[in-house]
This record gives sequence, C-alpha cells and structure tokens, in this order.
Amino acid sequence: MEEKLNIDMDVEAIDIIHSDEGEFIIDKDVPFPEDTRSSAKYPFQHMEVGDSLFLPLKEGDNAKRMKNRLSQATRTYGKKQTPEWHFILRYRLENEISGVRIWRKD
Repeated sequence: MEEKLNIDMDVEAIDIIHSDEGEFIIDKDVPFPEDTRSSAKYPFQHMEVGDSLFLPLKEGDNAKRMKNRLSQATRTYGKKQTPEWHFILRYRLENEISGVRIWRKD
C-alpha cells in the first residue's frame, strides 16, 4: 500500500512516500548539477579541413587503446556536425615521441 505525505519546509518542499518497499523522500526544486560533459576534451571544433593534431602517448597508456579512444571521440564528434565531419588517425613517431596524429579530412 502506498501512502503519500506532502511537507512544505522553508528551504525546500519534499514528498515522503511510504510503500511496501520502504520509505522514500522525494525532494522538490533541487537544481540540476553543472554538466561537465559539455567541455570538450579535444579541440576538434577548432580544426579546419586539412588541419592536424598530434597527441603524444601518455606514460602507462598503450598506443592501440589510445587510438581506439581517439577514433571513438572523432567519430562521435564528427557525426554531430552538419554536414558530417571525417577524420583520419595514424600512429606516429614524431621527434622521437610516440603518439597519434589526427587529420580533419572533410
């Protein structure tokens, strides 16, 4: 059996729900948290066709995993653009530093 109780407090309003599963408190008007996902990890939005970006391999990471992660990031970002953007990724050794270079194709 479910029972609902409304409580109006100075700070916030809450509902207390009693059910066979237990007691639940539902808070009203709690602001949403800031969305940290909106900040871009990689600067793809600044790249024009023909531009490239080199990302060095970090200590403890492996090149295949890094390239897979970047491939997914470029694919996800590119599909959100109109028209769709495409990128090319390659393992590289530049100035004796291993990493992945990303080119914006179109």
